[in-house]
Amino acid sequence: MIADWEATGVFLADTLHVRQPDLFAFIQSTLGSHGVEVRVLHHVCDIWARDFCPIQVRPGQLVQFRYEPDYLAEHAELRSDRAVARQFAEVGEIQHSDINLDGGNVVASRSKAIITDKVYRENSGWNRAKLREELRQLLQVEQLVVIPKEPYDPIGHADAMVRFIDEGTVWLNDYSKVAPTFGDRLAKTLHRHGLKIKLAPYFLERQTTNGIPSAVGCFTNLLRTEKVVLVPVYGRKQDRIARERLHALIPDVPIVSVDCTNLARQGGVLNCVCASYRCFPKGA
Repeated sequence: MIADWEATGVFLADTLHVRQPDLFAFIQSTLGSHGVEVRVLHHVCDIWARDFCPIQVRPGQLVQFRYEPDYLAEHAELRSDRAVARQFAEVGEIQHSDINLDGGNVVASRSKAIITDKVYRENSGWNRAKLREELRQLLQVEQLVVIPKEPYDPIGHADAMVRFIDEGTVWLNDYSKVAPTFGDRLAKTLHRHGLKIKLAPYFLERQTTNGIPSAVGCFTNLLRTEKVVLVPVYGRKQDRIARERLHALIPDVPIVSVDCTNLARQGGVLNCVCASYRCFPKGA
């Protein structure tokens, strides 16, 4: 896989410019000022570019999964189809898969990928062992780690729970005050796969929009690139803790805070709206 920290370019949906113009402008200008290329996706149906865009597995190689999440079963108008892949011709060759998988449910380092067990429910016709092996090969990783999804989250994405810091370390939501039993089970799963854990502050804003829980309080859903990290903040005391811990874990890259309160109340944060890639200069 192409790890987060290797990304040199980011795609944003034109719908984000319409619905969150200030946030769009801030992300675009901040990334640009740090030398990260930003491109705009046109003719898409929603703002969550990470979920419906292809996933880069190697330089010049991408995989486009089927995007039919159960939480959009009654909202087909919000599902961007595979035609979006045409806008990635300069990034690489695209392999199409009929596996139903959102991009936000793939968290990766170079050799490992983490997904939640929601992938089983959305691909119920598959034998689970065969599904895991097919995903491991498509994502071109040595190890595929399947973790339990949050019990109260209908989206079920891994990027709302955990992110890789390096090949052997992950940044995990601190569930001790929210769901301690679940947090212990999740930590045991990660430890069983040889991963070290560093805790991210975490809290819940108990409100929903159109049945989707608010993501306010989630700091793992940051945007990481080769040259800068954008971390969500919410005007709470946990903001400072998150920034300080990230600075300690990723000391060599600038970390920029982004107020994501309004965005998070729609159910997603920075990683959700930013599809990141190891891009090449035009003509290369």
